[in-house]
Amino acid sequence: MVHSWFKVIQWGAKIQLRAVNAVFICLVLSSACQHESKSTVSATDIRDNKTDIDFQQDTIPDPHRFQFIFGDSVNRAFFWDQESTLRETGSEALRMDGRSVLYIEKASLPFGLRTALMDIEVLELPLLLQVDAFDNEAGQSLELFSGALKVEKSYESSFPSLDTLRAGDLYMINKDIDLSEKEHLDDFSIQHWWETYSQ
Repeated sequence: MVHSWFKVIQWGAKIQLRAVNAVFICLVLSSACQHESKSTVSATDIRDNKTDIDFQQDTIPDPHRFQFIFGDSVNRAFFWDQESTLRETGSEALRMDGRSVLYIEKASLPFGLRTALMDIEVLELPLLLQVDAFDNEAGQSLELFSGALKVEKSYESSFPSLDTLRAGDLYMINKDIDLSEKEHLDDFSIQHWWETYSQ
């Protein structure tokens, strides 16, 4: 009888030892997982916690080229590709196809800027504006960092609209769904780039 009790005690001790080992292994793995997650930063973490790092601002390269606007070296259009174009279509008008950042300090007001989808009337200077408006795309946008302008659809629409934009406004348009929308900007990386670049 003592011998059977001894086997029960020995068997219980083995179970306790295995349980202790299992708990120890879990603790070690849990600790390793916690350390791993603390040292790994995803793009989502960076985007969601903008106070720690301004990822967008740090990634804007200098433009590939620029051109003067209205014959004044203060007024410039900056391009990051070779496809985008900006043409002067008169003494007070511009035609944009592509993506560009415009800085215009000296010009007669108002003047016009046209894309395939938008008619824009610039009302106030200085103007710092990012235009993303490729002719072959159904969607286009404006990001206004300084100045003021009016924008409307340049095509026949069942829902015509005229919006006034001021610094800090974003305007998006999509011809396929005949929709335009004005919102507030939440990304000022272009403005930060300009402030650094223009010094």
